[in-house]
Amino acid sequence: MNEVSVAKTANRSVVGTMNEFAFLAEGYREDMDTLDLVALSLRLADTPCGALKHDYPQRLVRELVGAPAHWI
Repeated sequence: MNEVSVAKTANRSVVGTMNEFAFLAEGYREDMDTLDLVALSLRLADTPCGALKHDYPQRLVRELVGAPAHWI
């Protein structure tokens, strides 16, 4: 385990995105009828994100790690 720091952000886009993802996660949890955090995170990864210029988090992760589309 590593030490981490948590601090306030001045970036309102980050705060808005975090609030939106929290809202969506609750809705997805109810819709999927699950408490499985992995399933919820995978569903959120397929959600366009305004802070990412309306791109999908899972697509950007694939680009960053150089993985083919079918791997992630």
